[in-house]
Amino acid sequence: MPKQYETVLVVDAMIPDESIASEFDAVSKLIESQGKVIRVDRWGKRRLAYPIRKKSHGEYAAFYYEADSALPSELENRLRINENVLRWLTVVDNPCGIPPAPAPDGAPLVEVAEDKSKEGDD
Repeated sequence: MPKQYETVLVVDAMIPDESIASEFDAVSKLIESQGKVIRVDRWGKRRLAYPIRKKSHGEYAAFYYEADSALPSELENRLRINENVLRWLTVVDNPCGIPPAPAPDGAPLVEVAEDKSKEGDD
């Protein structure tokens, strides 16, 4: 039975933009070959908190997907040998579900109303 996974990936931001896009496409294709990509969020270039392999900036992306338990280990094995990938983190089955996509600039924020009908019913 497939589980939901989230993988955050940091790629070296000093490589050409086409190479960065191809790195993210390769990850998406690997996930699609054995599972289902739900959403990919590209966070863009950000300064790293500390240097990694003498790099100070990274390009971030978050992949949300459903797959069997063998896919994350295969994905991490491929990321480990890729010299353009600086860091990655995979987590399983977020109990809160996949967060909604960020609203476009200028769009109003939607607040989720909490169910207060059960409070104070003693």
